[in-house]
Amino acid sequence: MGNKNVAHILVVGVVALFIFCFIGAAHGQQNGLLKGIVIDATTKQPLPGAYIIEKANNSNGTISNADGFFELSLTAGAHALISSFLGMVPDTFSVNISDGSESYHEIRMRPKLNEMDAVVVSAGKYDQKLEEVTVSMQLLKPSLIEGKNTINVKSALEQTPGLIILDEEPQLRGGSGFSFGVGSRVATLIDGLPILTGDAGRTDWSFIPVENIEQIEIIEGASSVLNGSSALSGTINFLTKYPKDSTTTYIRTYTGFYSTPKNDSAKWWNGNANFSGINFSNARKTGRHDLIVGGQFNYDHNYIGPYILDGSLPIEADTIDNSDVANRSGRFNVNYRYRPRKPYGVSFGINGNAMIAHTNFSLIWGNSSDRIYRAFPGTMTITDFKAFYVDPYITYLMSRGGKHTLKSRWYFSDNNNSNGQSNSSNVYLAEYVFSTPIRELGDFTITSGTYMNQTFSKADLYSGSGTPDNRLQNYSVFTQVEKKFFKVLNVVAGARGEYFVLNEKKSSFEPVFRSGVNLQVTKGTNVRASYGQGFRYPTIAEKYIITTTGGIYVFPNPDIQPEKSWSMEAGLKQGFKVNRFMAYADVAFFQQEYHNTIEYIYAIWAPDSAGFKFVNTGDTRVKGFEISLMGEGKINSKMSINLLMGYTYILPQTLEPNKVFATDNPADGILPTPLTYTGTSTDTSDNILKYRFRHLFKADVEIKFSNIAAGMSVRYYSFMENIDKTFYDLDEPYLLPTGIEQYRADNHDGSLVFDARFSYQVRQSLTIGIVINNLANLQYSLRPLKIESPRTIALQLTSRF
Repeated sequence: MGNKNVAHILVVGVVALFIFCFIGAAHGQQNGLLKGIVIDATTKQPLPGAYIIEKANNSNGTISNADGFFELSLTAGAHALISSFLGMVPDTFSVNISDGSESYHEIRMRPKLNEMDAVVVSAGKYDQKLEEVTVSMQLLKPSLIEGKNTINVKSALEQTPGLIILDEEPQLRGGSGFSFGVGSRVATLIDGLPILTGDAGRTDWSFIPVENIEQIEIIEGASSVLNGSSALSGTINFLTKYPKDSTTTYIRTYTGFYSTPKNDSAKWWNGNANFSGINFSNARKTGRHDLIVGGQFNYDHNYIGPYILDGSLPIEADTIDNSDVANRSGRFNVNYRYRPRKPYGVSFGINGNAMIAHTNFSLIWGNSSDRIYRAFPGTMTITDFKAFYVDPYITYLMSRGGKHTLKSRWYFSDNNNSNGQSNSSNVYLAEYVFSTPIRELGDFTITSGTYMNQTFSKADLYSGSGTPDNRLQNYSVFTQVEKKFFKVLNVVAGARGEYFVLNEKKSSFEPVFRSGVNLQVTKGTNVRASYGQGFRYPTIAEKYIITTTGGIYVFPNPDIQPEKSWSMEAGLKQGFKVNRFMAYADVAFFQQEYHNTIEYIYAIWAPDSAGFKFVNTGDTRVKGFEISLMGEGKINSKMSINLLMGYTYILPQTLEPNKVFATDNPADGILPTPLTYTGTSTDTSDNILKYRFRHLFKADVEIKFSNIAAGMSVRYYSFMENIDKTFYDLDEPYLLPTGIEQYRADNHDGSLVFDARFSYQVRQSLTIGIVINNLANLQYSLRPLKIESPRTIALQLTSRF
């Protein structure tokens, strides 16, 4: 589609936004004025965004500003009003208004001490009750992050039903395989804005500020309408904190070590392999200023050691010693918000996060026995990493409930790699969102916005385009409407237009749509159904990467096409209560189909040169079901329990097993080989896609009794049935002798992993805990050719004051 058509779409979007603003702002002239404040009756803190509506005329209402203050015009006489705020008990009160006068009323709202009133924002870009959304969502709270001694947020995400972080790459319900972290099909957001690197489309999980997370929201299924390209399989949104009380300080220190592996001949370190660090944050309110500062410092000896050069292999590599592989990082973050008295309803601020780190990445293990905790020669990369983001924003809460939000981000990342494949990128993005209830249409909400992303990449690594300098642009407009009928039926529909331009030459436009319904059958019982489309434009890396490591080449593919998908889901969410313990049980059936699926294929792509290339392999499908349970509460006056568990079954299949998606390029005199799913797979039974787990079970339970707490986590991953056949073909002396074929033959029963934790609250401000991960010291592999960590034992001290 040409630039003229795209401009027309943008103009239509802006006009639509203006109309919505006009509708939301229109109101009649009244004879008196009610002023007041809405506060939490327990903490005495103001509640911004609370609704105050006239009971007899729900088209007349207002919303409290960032300080909890509100103003509402009313006719002279007696009025009954209702105040409401998610997570609070609604309050009905009466006022008498005199003609031409002002009245004042303080509204004190009591919290609903009920997990069934969990509030989420990712499904609609505004606050909603979890049970009313039309898609599957999972929530992770800070208590799990802290309890598991989370240094990297991956260890908390591992407990999410249906989600796997496969060597840095997120998989949701089998929606993606493995491509060494490039081109994520799951959108990763911090406060609603993407945190994927601009050039490779990957997430650096260590960059997420774990000490400043208010809540993690995971949407399962295509969510491109609101969250854009990359949300092909779902979305992970990290919501950060703002101060709730005057001043609070949080400090967590930890130290621990790796156990000797069960195969003690594979231990490569002498003495202890230890790790230690500190997380901290300080939150304070000073007048109209809200400020949180936090950070982390971490040292990790690492459990993957350097390679040993073997004269039998035709590989040259720089020597890496034991000290080079240790991970060291420091990170600092800040959230600042100012709430001026005027203009009414305005707040603005700036958030930021910066990190420097020394890390290593191991592509392939040395072998499957005594070198399984070492890298294969030439396949370990040492990286000095720098990154930061800066997020200026402004929010305007309108008196009748509308909300304008303008957010922006500058995200810089730089990787100085030991193999000469350094790269850096700058991402500049902005998003404007307007959301408003339209009371003239009943319980009706509309959300619309526009989004812009500009990525500038500089790297010889991506010179497959003909230059190390590449630029990717993305522009989009979106809208979503939500209407509640009869107070029990929630109906949602939305659309988005995505436009991409790469290096001022190649462009692509794609519209995507979504719809959904949620019906409250009885109090605590909701059924839902949804349909959504996804669209993902290839990253700069997928198109233009050209490199080699350890004799393994990676080839560019400038002609690779965007991926598209659609997903359907039907589900039931049942809330229940036992004494003061509240929980949700959820059952969902889903199906998702992908067109132009992108996979990382190994073949002879140049004469006498074999390696990987990103290729469109055809149409695929994933279907299955998921059962989950989430709850918390008190069993009696001294005992409480928190739990999160789920089982996911998927059937990931290719729909075109014999499609020739490419042809290799051998030396002169050798006939080219057509490449198909069948010819490149180790196991074609049931046409199962590569790098997926058919069965996945997760559970985390924590019980607190007085000042003692004990928790247990369990994760089960079934055997990964299908991987690239080339890894078997190369598993020969003098080629790539990794032992992968024999290892998989000996370890085909899946992996069952247990973690445990114990803590004791010494006093109100101090807790001491022990965290043991991989309790049984299991030797297991999730991503082929990489071993997971042996048992770790950590001591942590947590202080709040």
